[in-house]
Amino acid sequence: METVKKKAALITGGARRVGAEIALGLALDGYDIALHYNSSEEDAIGTQNEIKSLGRECSIFRGDLRDLRFVNELVMVAFSTFPQLNVLINSASVFKRAEIKDTSRHDFDELMEVNFRAPFFLIKEFASLCQGGNVVNILDTKTARHQNAYTAYSISRIALLELTGFAAVEFAPKIRFNGICPGFILPGAGEDEAYAKRLESKIPLGRKGKAGNIVETVNFLLKNDFVTGQIIYVDGGENIK
Repeated sequence: METVKKKAALITGGARRVGAEIALGLALDGYDIALHYNSSEEDAIGTQNEIKSLGRECSIFRGDLRDLRFVNELVMVAFSTFPQLNVLINSASVFKRAEIKDTSRHDFDELMEVNFRAPFFLIKEFASLCQGGNVVNILDTKTARHQNAYTAYSISRIALLELTGFAAVEFAPKIRFNGICPGFILPGAGEDEAYAKRLESKIPLGRKGKAGNIVETVNFLLKNDFVTGQIIYVDGGENIK
């Protein structure tokens, strides 16, 4: 009888929305899940239960990605729990809308700490422990354009986009690094139908995407072993309009 090789993934921001969908998609593909969350405990427990119902193991880890000590410990604890850990999905992010003139020091620091610094050091720790695997950074289609309403947020995502390439070179061939730039996938809290329609009108394909589109792209990147250092825009063509 052929032995099935165990595999596991650490997913930040995996309690809800797209992060949770990625976690469930990987569980369906045979991955045990180390699921990080910060404040969404009820959602994290719900996602954990769904993963376990699929016959996979799932442990949840609560912590603030602004805390560099927690960031450095998270990968080590995840590897201790799942020695077969071979995938890191940097999905957690902070989103704040503001032009430069309206950006506070607090908001700027939070955006950089969560959206860039935390993935940077998660990658460093993961690469030091992983014998071979993949990192997928979840970015944003806003990285393709200069939208002043989201300046600091966009810069934090662009920094992570560039880190994807640097890491792909440094840690090849042991670890592959790729990024996904989602467009309009899930409406934000408090957004009404009229707002959603306005966003859809700016998308060449004329509609919003589905979380499943992101999950499919993650699966492609993990399975195609000749792809590294690439950024895929899953946005219905929004980045080219």
